[in-house]
Amino acid sequence: MNDQGRPYAGASREQRESARREQLVTAGISLFGTQGYRSATVGAVCAEAGLNKRYFYESFATLEDLLCEVYGRVVADLRASVLAGGGEDAAAVLRGFMSGFLTWAQANPVQARVHLFEVLGVSAQVDELYRWQGRTIGDELSSRLSATVDGPQLTAGQQRVLGDVLIGAGVQMVVNWVISDYQPPRDELLDEMDSTLGWVLAAGLSTLR
Repeated sequence: MNDQGRPYAGASREQRESARREQLVTAGISLFGTQGYRSATVGAVCAEAGLNKRYFYESFATLEDLLCEVYGRVVADLRASVLAGGGEDAAAVLRGFMSGFLTWAQANPVQARVHLFEVLGVSAQVDELYRWQGRTIGDELSSRLSATVDGPQLTAGQQRVLGDVLIGAGVQMVVNWVISDYQPPRDELLDEMDSTLGWVLAAGLSTLR
């Protein structure tokens, strides 16, 4: 076995590289979610990870590539939270989604900053990743909503529009809530959302009479 493939301290080369990559991702989440992506440098990430700078380029070509990996990890965690609930009717599905989103944002302020603020406007590549991740969650949410409705179903295009609307509104609600220092309290905000949606539904039905 050559030197590059020889186990060191009981770990293979591949295991050591994987461990260093995880250290860099963890450091990226910490720095991007506290100091901000635009203030971070490769050197700062490596210092946070406790690694020599040369190891950064073993895993990532640029700091933006690390941001994309960090964002993917953050959204995977968010997705598990917002889609964890069920619901037998549309109101329950929507409340479960927003409850999960608000709870996640308050419990994970560092990750929430990455998702809500730090990835916006970085580059065309990151913008596309942001849109794709939002669309993926929106498609799942609109599909769950459709499953609660008897009668004619939305077309694929209509479901996509519904998903975009729900994700856009949900993100804006959470952004405003975070900026407002998590006020009003989560359950109060959810109750306001429920009553507002009820009003919108009633107003819509009245126009059909």
